[in-house]
Amino acid sequence: MERSACAALYPRAGLGRAMQLAPALSDRLGLYPGQNVQLCTKTRQALVHVETAAPQPEDRVEDRVYVDAFLMQRLHLPPGWPLRLRAASDGRVHVGPFVGILCHRDGAGSPYGPQTTFFRRLIRIGRLLNMVVYVFEPADLQRQVGAVAGWTWLDGRGWVRRLFPLPDVLYDRGYVTPPVLRLQRWLRRQGVQQFNSLVGSKWWVYRLMHRFPDLAPYIPETRVLRTTADLAGMVRRHGTVYVKAAGGGKGIGIWVISTSSRGGYTYRYTDAQARIHRGRTTNLGAIVQHLLLRPRQPWLIQPRIDLARWRGRIFDVRVLVQRDARGEWQITGTGARIGRPGSIISNLYGGGEAWPLEPVVMESLGMTEAQAAAVRRRVEQIALRVAQEIDFACRRTGYVGELGIDIGIDRSGRLWFFEANSRTGRNLFRQAGLHDASRLADRRPLEFALHLSGFGGLVMGAAESLAQGFA
Repeated sequence: MERSACAALYPRAGLGRAMQLAPALSDRLGLYPGQNVQLCTKTRQALVHVETAAPQPEDRVEDRVYVDAFLMQRLHLPPGWPLRLRAASDGRVHVGPFVGILCHRDGAGSPYGPQTTFFRRLIRIGRLLNMVVYVFEPADLQRQVGAVAGWTWLDGRGWVRRLFPLPDVLYDRGYVTPPVLRLQRWLRRQGVQQFNSLVGSKWWVYRLMHRFPDLAPYIPETRVLRTTADLAGMVRRHGTVYVKAAGGGKGIGIWVISTSSRGGYTYRYTDAQARIHRGRTTNLGAIVQHLLLRPRQPWLIQPRIDLARWRGRIFDVRVLVQRDARGEWQITGTGARIGRPGSIISNLYGGGEAWPLEPVVMESLGMTEAQAAAVRRRVEQIALRVAQEIDFACRRTGYVGELGIDIGIDRSGRLWFFEANSRTGRNLFRQAGLHDASRLADRRPLEFALHLSGFGGLVMGAAESLAQGFA
C-alpha cells in the first residue's frame, strides 16, 4: 500500500545519509525512525535512514524534510519547493512530480514568445499543486547525469536556470524537429509519460473523421492539390474554393480562389503576418506551381463554406477540450472567433475578435436563447467526439491532453468541422470575458499531468486557491 504527503525538502549540512522529518509526516508516509529507504526521483536514488527532525521554532517543521545538501545536489532536488512524497511498499520514497514543458527558447526578454506568460502561470499553479514545473529544449537534456538544465520562474527573480530531475511527465508545446523526436523517444524509454505532441495534419484528421458515420457529415469535401486540373475542377464545381496547407495554422497561407465574371480568376491570400493580398489571373497553373514549391504540404482544396456573418463579419467557433484531473475529456470553454471586416479568416492571430458564442449566434442567425444554447451543445458534442477519436488514434506515442477544435456555422445553421490543433492558445477566453474558462484552460494541463505522474490528486485547499486565478 502506498502512502503520500506534501512537503518541501531543505538541505542541511552534516546529515550524511539521514533524512529528517517530523513525526506527523513520518506517520502519514508510514515511515519510522531508523528505517532505511531509497529516496528516488525518476532515474536517480539514494539510500537514506529516517530520523526525527528536531523542532524548529522559526518554521512549520511538519511540512519540511531535511536532507544532506550533497544528497539533494546529487538528486537535483530544488530546495524549499513544495513537492509530494510517495512511500511505496518496496522501501522507496518517490519525490515529485516534475513536469517538463518542452519548448524552444528564443531569447531573454520573452524567451518563449507568446507562450511566455502562459508558462509563468503554469509554474505558479504548479507550486500550489505541490509540483515542480520547468521549461526545456532538447539541448538542455544532460543524459550522463540524468538531469535537465531547465528554466523556471521565480517571482522577484525572473527566469532562473538550474538542474532538475528528468520529468515524470512531458507537456509538449514546441515544434516537431528531428532533435525533438529523438528526445521524445529517449524519454519514453525512461518511462516518462508524455502528452500533446502534434496530432496528424489536417488531411490525416479529415481522413480519420471520415471513418465514423456520425462525424463524416461535418467534413467539407476535401481534395489534395496535385495538379492544375485538381484546382480547376473544384473551382468549376463550386465557384469559390479555399486552399490551405495540411500543416498550416494561425490563418497563415490561406488562399481563396474564385471564378471571375470578367473571365479568369480572382484570388486572395494571407501572408506570414495574416495580411490579405489580392490579385487576378488567367493562369491557375502559376498558382499551383507556386504552392507546390512551398512547405507544409500537402495543400488541400475545399469549397468555400458560406459562413454565418456577425455584423457583416465571418465567424467560427473555437472549443477547447481538455483532460481533467481524472484523465477524462471535458469541455473547458467555447467561444466565437470573429474576423476583421473583409477578412477571409477568423483567426485571432489575423486580427480577429473573441466573443461569447450564444449572443453571436442569436444575432447572426436570428435564434432564440434556447436555440443558440442547443447549437452550442451540438458543437461541443462534436468536439468531444473528435477529441476522443484523435486521442485513440495517437495513443502509440503518448496521450493527447488538449485540443483546440474549430467548427464553422453556415448561414443555414449547418455545422462544419475545420481543424483540431494540439498547440492551442487560450487568449480567446480572456478576450471574450470568459474568466472561468480561462482559469480552467491554464489549470487542466497540470491536473492531467498530476494524474499521469501517479503522485495523487489535488491538494486539499488548492482548488480554492487556483480559483482566484493568476495575473
